Amino acid sequence: MPRKPDIAQQLLDSALSLFAERTYEGTQMPAVAQRAGVGVGSIYRYFPSKEALGNAAFQYAKRGLLDQLNDALVEGGPVHTVREEFGRFWLGFTRYAGSAHDAFVFLEHQQHDTFLAPESQALAVEVDRVASDFIERGQRSGEIRDGDPQQLVALAIGAFTGLVKHLRPGGIGKLSPASLKVAEDAVWDLLHRKADS
Repeated sequence: MPRKPDIAQQLLDSALSLFAERTYEGTQMPAVAQRAGVGVGSIYRYFPSKEALGNAAFQYAKRGLLDQLNDALVEGGPVHTVREEFGRFWLGFTRYAGSAHDAFVFLEHQQHDTFLAPESQALAVEVDRVASDFIERGQRSGEIRDGDPQQLVALAIGAFTGLVKHLRPGGIGKLSPASLKVAEDAVWDLLHRKADS
């Protein structure tokens, strides 16, 4: 027998696609239903409000990013330098932006403070903490420049997000490995403590 479609997942995927195109604020529930190929009433069986759908989409996207980062960090065994760890973070971000483009755009190009529930905010803080912890370790080792860790994270992620935005519609996947390496080195230069600093 054919598998029954996962309506909740179809709705999440459709919502993320529309949020990426139109923003959360600019997306209406009937458009999500139409994109998912279901009746409008079906949405409310799974998500009782637009805010509930937005939070589910945000949590799904943030968990996907966190999973991709964690996978990249353990890939290839232990890291030996802060620069190598940065390369693993870069790998995680590029894989996520390439495989989940709509989710990445939704997370990084929009404001979410109008609808995020406490559990969504806690997940956002968890992801931010992973990045800030990396910066703090790099500062302690002398490999990353002085400065507020959250500010340095914002600069690095902002540079990566700008790159993804610049590359649309083809996204990060249209960059060659050599071009990705050039971009990685440039973003690392934002963070790296120079020898004379």
